[in-house]
Amino acid sequence: MQNVEHWEKFVRRLADAGERVYITGSNATMLSRQISSTLGGRFFPLHVTPFRFDEFLDAKQQAHSPAALYTTREIGRIVRHFDTFYQLGGFPESLRYASPREYVENVHQKVLLGDIAARYNVRNVDALRALMKKVAETVRTEVSFSTLHNTLKSIGFSISKDTLIAYLGYAQEAYLLFNITNATAKFVEREGSPKYYFSDNGLLNLFIVDRETALLENEIAVALYDRFGTDLHYAKSSKTGIDVDFYLPEAKLAIQVAYSIAGEARECEISNLIRLARADTAIKRLVIVTKEEEENIEQQGISIEVIPAWKFLLTFGNGESE
Repeated sequence: MQNVEHWEKFVRRLADAGERVYITGSNATMLSRQISSTLGGRFFPLHVTPFRFDEFLDAKQQAHSPAALYTTREIGRIVRHFDTFYQLGGFPESLRYASPREYVENVHQKVLLGDIAARYNVRNVDALRALMKKVAETVRTEVSFSTLHNTLKSIGFSISKDTLIAYLGYAQEAYLLFNITNATAKFVEREGSPKYYFSDNGLLNLFIVDRETALLENEIAVALYDRFGTDLHYAKSSKTGIDVDFYLPEAKLAIQVAYSIAGEARECEISNLIRLARADTAIKRLVIVTKEEEENIEQQGISIEVIPAWKFLLTFGNGESE
């Protein structure tokens, strides 16, 4: 209805008459933050996301009740569905296509060219495309605006740093990206070196090749951000040696993501969580999310859960973080 001139006056008239009105839209006009002034503050926004893992299983008619999680055959099916989900993402419509990746590519192009380029009158669309690719390559690590600016400059895109920052803001407004900041850093450092994630793994997978760990961490980031929003952070400090992927002080929860904790990775992931637990004694739950491994670790008087990603996504919220 956003394509009909003066639609907002009609909606406001219905609201004044006591009617409950639902408005949906997905183009550049409906994404505008100015909609609040258009409707006079008489609305409540509802952000609709792609499927999360439990919803994906529902769409696949796969049982995932607590009882199903104790059945070997059902677990095997759930794991196979997760392998598809974390690679291709959760766009509902993509489930209807033989090639979900092509559908996700169309969504990406629509967001990039319509919701961002057209809405904000972006002149250098090629630079915008290159920036999204470079951001995808930084998933799992913090990145400064200066680093991204210099990277684009090195491959021939001479946009200003202010323009780059604006492009990143546009991508977040269009729900293509979100970021988390370092809870242990000073304000300037915290805002200047965020970690970026894509709102769906299908989008991230358009840009990267053979980056299983990046996809795994991105999926956990999406689930956590969906629940906690801007309360989600990471924790990194050269002074204390802390480097933890996800830190939620209010929920008293810290999470590391590792494809596997075999070999040298094991001690690295464990020691980072222990250092954070020593620094913040209020933390009640420490978790390492892996692709397949599961165990309970007791070290230096501290308990750490190791849990496969599919189970974490289905059972998250049943632990002490509640």
